[in-house]
Amino acid sequence: MSKVLSLDFEFEHDYALIGIHSALEDYRLAFFLNQNLNLKLTRLNEDLDFSLNDGLFSVFQHDDKDTYTDWALIANKCNTTTLTQNLNSNLFNEDSQIYYLIPERKKVDYFIKISGSEPHTGLQRILTKINHTYNVITSYEIDPLGLKSKDNLIF
Repeated sequence: MSKVLSLDFEFEHDYALIGIHSALEDYRLAFFLNQNLNLKLTRLNEDLDFSLNDGLFSVFQHDDKDTYTDWALIANKCNTTTLTQNLNSNLFNEDSQIYYLIPERKKVDYFIKISGSEPHTGLQRILTKINHTYNVITSYEIDPLGLKSKDNLIF
């Protein structure tokens, strides 16, 4: 008689997650957040890419060596346009598709992921500064454990 053992593995989600609603382009939002939060968010050379869809999501990152905190500004939306072969589809023969990093939060434009030794320290002060950033409509904390596609935020 043989026993079957199974191993379940769950990624650890020990980070603070902030959702941001803003019409700004990613580089402009990063610029204004750098000013208000005293950060140095810089764009990574490679975008976040998932083989499940054709979306590429921009990522800006800052490693704070003093507080051992890692900041990441991640786009939640990716607009792609592809040429279609069907002449009857529309005027320009283009098909536009929107992909979401976290599909259950389609209204969120950007996420800020704060990880490190104590990611929730001073979160209320950070949210206040983000909400006072130019062209940010609102920002709020999101519980990553309540997201179905939370594993998309592990990179």
